[in-house]
Amino acid sequence: MTSLALVVLIVIAGAGAFWFFRAAFTPAAPQQVAQTQHDSVPRSEEAPFSTQRALSMVSNQARTTLLPWGIVLDPAHGFIWVAEPGCEPKPKCPTRSQGVLGQYAFSDGNFIQDFNEPAGYTGPLFLKVDGAGNVWFTEPTSDAIGEFSPQSGSWNQWSLKKGSSPFDLVFDARGNLWFTEFSSNDIGFLNTNTHQVVETPIPTPGSNPYGMTITPQGTIWFCENAAGIDQIGSFTPTQSGTIKIKEYGVGSFRPHLIASDGAGNIWYSGGFNGAIGEFDPRTGKNTSYVAYTGACLTPPNCTGTHISGIYVDSKGNIWFTDSLSLRVGYIVPSTGQMVARTIHATNAHPNDGLVVDGSGRVWFTEEYRQTLTMWPPGTVS
Repeated sequence: MTSLALVVLIVIAGAGAFWFFRAAFTPAAPQQVAQTQHDSVPRSEEAPFSTQRALSMVSNQARTTLLPWGIVLDPAHGFIWVAEPGCEPKPKCPTRSQGVLGQYAFSDGNFIQDFNEPAGYTGPLFLKVDGAGNVWFTEPTSDAIGEFSPQSGSWNQWSLKKGSSPFDLVFDARGNLWFTEFSSNDIGFLNTNTHQVVETPIPTPGSNPYGMTITPQGTIWFCENAAGIDQIGSFTPTQSGTIKIKEYGVGSFRPHLIASDGAGNIWYSGGFNGAIGEFDPRTGKNTSYVAYTGACLTPPNCTGTHISGIYVDSKGNIWFTDSLSLRVGYIVPSTGQMVARTIHATNAHPNDGLVVDGSGRVWFTEEYRQTLTMWPPGTVS
């Protein structure tokens, strides 16, 4: 299936504006796909708490079992975890099918094993790992937060408000979990010890909160993705879950995912406007960096770009994925220079799964191609 495949534009009220643009310019993909057979045999060298093998600096591409989404690194235990919902969430999957947590080797990116969700769980979307190696994930289709313990093989789940659609998530310094609720317009809180849930409405109605991050100073930031809203928000996490949310306009951006650099500057992907945005919390200044130089249909909406994934590496470079132009690249903030590499596979669709490890290796999911890809330092230059 190619990026030229004819797609049907479906306009849905409210949150549907986002999916109108996405459907219009996104290569068609199956709503639910069968599991793929892995080429490699599952390995167990990366058993939890074992001695790490040497890190590979050779490009690698491993097959995922289902359509992949978010990625999280767990170098302390030797793993890369991939959330595999098996669908394109809009914001929910079309069925309540179980998904997969894929476990891959941090050393080289090769497949280790799959952990299939049990009955009553639905496709994981974004995920984080706690200090003990437990994997926490959002389930927008069933309005729940899940936890999986690789050491014991146990699963836990906490239900949220019906119709909330939890998306991205972060841990605060106390180990509590915070998450965006895309459909209900809330910020969610889960005390990971008492399992108390608190959901706080965002001041702007219908903002569709999407990505979330935490700064080195401990402030949590999130994106408001709805068309015409063009805002990011912030709050100081509390032990009770009670928060006061502040919002900031960011111009013509429809921000998707969000990250913080070491100085506390906030970076966010611009969706369909072909840019990366920077917000300075100290001055309130917004700066835009060009990440796509193609033509725009009706500015600020460009025909050939969808920038969503974002990550700040140890050098301060701002990495991004562009699913429609099939590129992975980075911005150098000091010069504004954009460097990118094109993936020569029309079904790649690098999207929300993007991380850079401490050795400079870039990890990303290619959604429709169903792969986890690792590029060593210097691959993009």
